[in-house]
Amino acid sequence: MKQTLPVLAHFEKSSDEIAKYFALKYGNNYHIIKQLQNQRKQIETPMLEAKRTLRTIEQECDGLKRSNSKQSERMKATSTFNFSRPGSQFDTFIQSTQHFDLNSGQLLLQNIKQIMESLSTKEDPPNFQLYWESVYMFKWEQYLLCFVRPLTQKIIQESIFLSDIVISFIQCQMKENLLNNSQEHQQEMIVLTKLLLENFCHFLKKILTQTKQQNTLVVQLQTKIDLILCKNNPCISFIQELKKNNSFIKTIIDKLLQNDNPNIQPVIITCRYQLSQIKSLDIQTSRPQLVNAIYLSTSVSQQPEQYQSPLKTLFKVPHQQQYVMHLRQSYSNLEPVEVPFIKTPFQHSLCVILDLDETLGHYNDKIGKFIRRPGLVELLQGIKEHCEIVIFTAGLQSYADHAIAELQCDEYIDYRLYRPHTTFNGNNFVKDISKVGRPLERTIIVDNTPTNYEQQQDNGLLVSTWIDQQEDKELFELKDLIIKIAQAKTKDVRKALKKYRDYISRHK
Repeated sequence: MKQTLPVLAHFEKSSDEIAKYFALKYGNNYHIIKQLQNQRKQIETPMLEAKRTLRTIEQECDGLKRSNSKQSERMKATSTFNFSRPGSQFDTFIQSTQHFDLNSGQLLLQNIKQIMESLSTKEDPPNFQLYWESVYMFKWEQYLLCFVRPLTQKIIQESIFLSDIVISFIQCQMKENLLNNSQEHQQEMIVLTKLLLENFCHFLKKILTQTKQQNTLVVQLQTKIDLILCKNNPCISFIQELKKNNSFIKTIIDKLLQNDNPNIQPVIITCRYQLSQIKSLDIQTSRPQLVNAIYLSTSVSQQPEQYQSPLKTLFKVPHQQQYVMHLRQSYSNLEPVEVPFIKTPFQHSLCVILDLDETLGHYNDKIGKFIRRPGLVELLQGIKEHCEIVIFTAGLQSYADHAIAELQCDEYIDYRLYRPHTTFNGNNFVKDISKVGRPLERTIIVDNTPTNYEQQQDNGLLVSTWIDQQEDKELFELKDLIIKIAQAKTKDVRKALKKYRDYISRHK
């Protein structure tokens, strides 16, 4: 037995052939055959496992080579940074822009640095107008597709949202500090701008490493970035640095947004909302919301005597806590309204819900009269044929009815909704249009304050706040837009509004 076993180690035939061979040779000695077969399996098994392991390793190496070649083709750039893989989402983006805008990137870097240095030196006030112009020029959100991993894209997108939120707050807080000759939150704002600057530098550095272009502008930009990031730990990856900085930024700005300064309440409320919804924000809607909030906050500070509207009360109260208590008490005294608010059948193409104060007009304290916004009559006349028109105001009925009478547009209005129809969220009165009684896919709400329709953002059309600008043309443009949507007979107006916001964002 022991002498026959080594022979099997060199037996190159199958197990069935081995069984036949030994059955003929040994007759009925099946136990011997069984032992020999088991020995054969013990010898073959390690060899088979080794072959399988080797085949798996070879397949993994081939797959890795293929993926690396595809990635190198995708990330391969020429002097204009065109990508060679056709038909991909990444290539569509690159071909539409044709190049990475180094000039705009450098300009945005300089403006962020200028804001940080102005906060640190306290000499010249920061130029936020230049910052926002460079943001819209560079549009660094469009380069998200340069990064293949979805996690990286999400973290960079979060950095973009945080940058907008932080700069919006700092702009309004700085304006308030200059008016009051104070240094409130100065150190926190300096730290925030440093973190934002680092984030943008990491982003630019990563982009520059992929472009593989070497010219004077690239070298200058890399030198500036290296000087800013000289103290950073080189062992920490790009994405880890962004995550760490984003965490610090959210912690600091969350504390700053607990501020109850009534003069900058619009930007505080908007930043709070966007910070709480940062994972589901859309840059095409979030940035216009912040720009509008900045306008409201800074215009209130500059011209308080011209901003005394009875309706937009939240943004101009001297003692915010006392006023919120007053709002809660006044809201609790209101009788609840049965839902839906409008019970008649819906028989129009669209339901257009219009805010009143500073959207359709403005109450002027000097003359004691409600002034009509340019284009109001043209708007109502133009959309009346296609739309059901509803006025929805957070004001009381007595004031709203008087204002509508002064506007001389009562004949065009189908329904009126007042403060009892709103929902008080602890800070202001929110218009929940799901309670109106009209299908949301056929409803548009027009307002100059995004927090008023925060529960149905997709249905909202944001307009600028109007006080007395006679050259204003927004209502004329609004009329054309609503008529086009109504005539197109879109099944869901929310999709049409999203396309409109995308168009405005691209052509702004």
